[in-house]
Amino acid sequence: MEITYPFARVFADSTNRLSAFFCHDARHNSFQPIGDIGNGLVDFCELDFAPALEQTKALATMEVTSANAEEMKSVCWAAVDLFKGQHAYAHFFLNSDLVRNFYASNRSLPEQADYAHFLFRYYAGLQALYREALELCLSTEVLPEYTLPERFVMFANRHPDIQNQMLRTMYAVAPIRRGQFHAEQLISFDDPATVDVRKVLDGLHRDSENAVSLHPYFAVQSLEEMLHLELMEAVKRGIRVKRCGLCDRYFALTDKRRRNYCDRLYDGKHTCKQIGAKQKFSQSVEDDSFLQEFQRVYNRMYSRYYREDASVSDGGTKKLSAEEFKTWTTAASELRRAYLRKEISGEELLSSISVDAGAKE
Repeated sequence: MEITYPFARVFADSTNRLSAFFCHDARHNSFQPIGDIGNGLVDFCELDFAPALEQTKALATMEVTSANAEEMKSVCWAAVDLFKGQHAYAHFFLNSDLVRNFYASNRSLPEQADYAHFLFRYYAGLQALYREALELCLSTEVLPEYTLPERFVMFANRHPDIQNQMLRTMYAVAPIRRGQFHAEQLISFDDPATVDVRKVLDGLHRDSENAVSLHPYFAVQSLEEMLHLELMEAVKRGIRVKRCGLCDRYFALTDKRRRNYCDRLYDGKHTCKQIGAKQKFSQSVEDDSFLQEFQRVYNRMYSRYYREDASVSDGGTKKLSAEEFKTWTTAASELRRAYLRKEISGEELLSSISVDAGAKE
């Protein structure tokens, strides 16, 4: 399949980090260190799509003509820019999809508006899929009785498109030193005339353990491909995720250190890790009986959704549909956060999820 602009060249090195060249066109590229594998995936799953969906919902009924075409596009660009600064590759790929829609397609103006509206809803749906992948494939708490390979196979069987996703691998001369992407030696693509290419290539050659510093990369053209790449690399490398003991949001365990708190800002000034370390406060599953019981019920609902042998029978447990599973887990997660914010008691938390579960042991 032909690679068309815009796209990203994504390098994965032996340090469990991703680096990307965002290729806007044939002459303009920008380099972005994505960071530790797992962080981009987690941060995407925590994005709030509601403002963008609200901003673009008028596209569904908007009568687009040549007179208001630029107004329609402005709505889309403004909605994409809501993600600017929040998530580097989500912003790039959403922006790229709109560029292709408006300037590299044969769609009429009304069709462009319809497709733009579809894109935002589609990627909000992708978020739901990858939240499920995050919990089942990488969480330290969900279904601990199953191994990581078993849990990945369970997820892939439930979502066969995951197994059929294809990623294009290519090769490029790249600054790799001791298995690590060496950003300090990057060539600036914005003005190639100012670069002494021979000198740069000579430096790369000296640092390489091979005859040529030739390294594979992934040519990624969509947000879906990028999320798939990061999930597969996280699963392959055994990178886990865990709920923060303070804000209850997931964070990636990118090293072997024992951590209970994430690095996100909690009160606008301090991170969860800073507050947690100062207060010696932990709401982890290990030392809270209500959270222990919550996790037990939560895992039981996962089992009801994923078990192939679940059925309606005397003394049995009814299998959950995808919609029932999504509705219950969304509500349960909100209730858990409310409990951690001390808005409801532990008894209210367990009472609410037991009623909503409607399950027999």
